[in-house]
Amino acid sequence: MDGTTADGQSQAQKRMSSRVPATSLAHDILCMIFVLLDLFDLVRCSAVCKSWNKVINKSKLLQILYHKQQGGSIGPSSTSHCSEKPLKVCIEQLAMEHHRLSLQGLIDIEQWKGHSVRAGQCRMKMGLILTGVGDKMIKSYWSLVSTVCLDGGLNVAVRLWSLESYKCLEEHFLPNLAPLVDFDFDENKIVGLIGTRICIWRRNGKRSIFPSREGTFMKGLCMRYIDPEAVVGCEDGTARVFDMYSRKCSRIIRYTLPELLGSSMSCSLISLSNNNF
Repeated sequence: MDGTTADGQSQAQKRMSSRVPATSLAHDILCMIFVLLDLFDLVRCSAVCKSWNKVINKSKLLQILYHKQQGGSIGPSSTSHCSEKPLKVCIEQLAMEHHRLSLQGLIDIEQWKGHSVRAGQCRMKMGLILTGVGDKMIKSYWSLVSTVCLDGGLNVAVRLWSLESYKCLEEHFLPNLAPLVDFDFDENKIVGLIGTRICIWRRNGKRSIFPSREGTFMKGLCMRYIDPEAVVGCEDGTARVFDMYSRKCSRIIRYTLPELLGSSMSCSLISLSNNNF
């Protein structure tokens, strides 16, 4: 059997279409999941959405984990009593102490020459390093760990490095395109803002560029994506949302706050735009 129904829809597709969003999970199910987390992961979950925040606060899980954490005693300041302070303040102090202690001790520093010229920006995720400079090529390193750097040259090179081997695994050429403004990546692809267009380089070697014409939107200042959409923050104070599969602009979000207009717009605009996905 090939798992296909009479109407041509596969069983896998039907299972995908029947999935429900995490926000629709019952209170008891969420509590069963949240009780498995540590304190700091639970704090992150409380910031995901209002429904999760309500469940976490109502269940008193933060208070329970905080007192357990105090019993474990990360450091001197973490043993202070929290009865006279709001829980939020206590957790913030505990987090600061946790970060301070994580920076103590010996640190190993690894460095190597990634490009012949200086890379302009850098990001890090999943154990990889992605760098970009103006040498007419894109070099990709697909492994379990990652970071991203880029440069504003007219002939762009992006390199994704393995932090384990420091070796290049793939090379991609990108001739005659506008400057690389910004980009991000995941385990399957790199998504970059190149001039006034978006370019996607996939792990299988395929490349797509859209919109098809230059100048479809004003100068782009920053870009982020969450599948299936990419958001470009533009110089005119707008954020343009593109569907990465249909390659069309699905909507335009305009911000009226003075600090988000013109050249003062930054990637904080994209963070705000993510709430509209």
